[in-house]
Amino acid sequence: MRKQTKKLHPIWLILRLLLSALLLAGLYVGSMSWMIMHTWKTSRGSPADCIIVLGAAVWNGKPSPALRERLDVALDAWNHKLAPMIIATGGIGLPGEPSEASVIKSYLAARGVPAEAILVEDNSRNTRENLANSQELMREHDMRSAVLVTHGYHALRARMTAETLGIPSTVEPVQIKPLRLAYYTLRECGGIAYLLATTSPLRSFRAFW
Repeated sequence: MRKQTKKLHPIWLILRLLLSALLLAGLYVGSMSWMIMHTWKTSRGSPADCIIVLGAAVWNGKPSPALRERLDVALDAWNHKLAPMIIATGGIGLPGEPSEASVIKSYLAARGVPAEAILVEDNSRNTRENLANSQELMREHDMRSAVLVTHGYHALRARMTAETLGIPSTVEPVQIKPLRLAYYTLRECGGIAYLLATTSPLRSFRAFW
């Protein structure tokens, strides 16, 4: 006579499912956090056709501290001749402020970068739009490869996004750690999850290598 399989009470089944989901989420966050930090520490820009500066906040018409950190890295990359052109990206963030891209151009031009060497993309509101709109400028000026300038915690997602768009790229990251590193790392984990869910996973994962 066969033993009857004991059925789990619905509450225990729900608890098991919740526990499994929490374990999977923890595994994802842990492994992705490691990848974010690894990419940050190992990324270096290689010679390319252009430098793309990913936008950040503008305060009172001037670069915020975060944007200024990116601009100083971009300026150093320009001075070391990583690329002959710079694409400044970012639309208007706060009402009444100039676009991020225009502030980027003014900052770099005031420090010796010729104005004609800076292209402006001032309609974007996020990383994907930064890069998609920059890609249009690259096509217009017969440019194929790029060095992405952004913060280290953002390097992996930026490179993955460029990969999904078909932009051959390397990253020259800001090495300064933000005060709320855990917050930014978790935010990137969420952003990468969204990227993987909304684009070709195969193409996205190529950015890991």
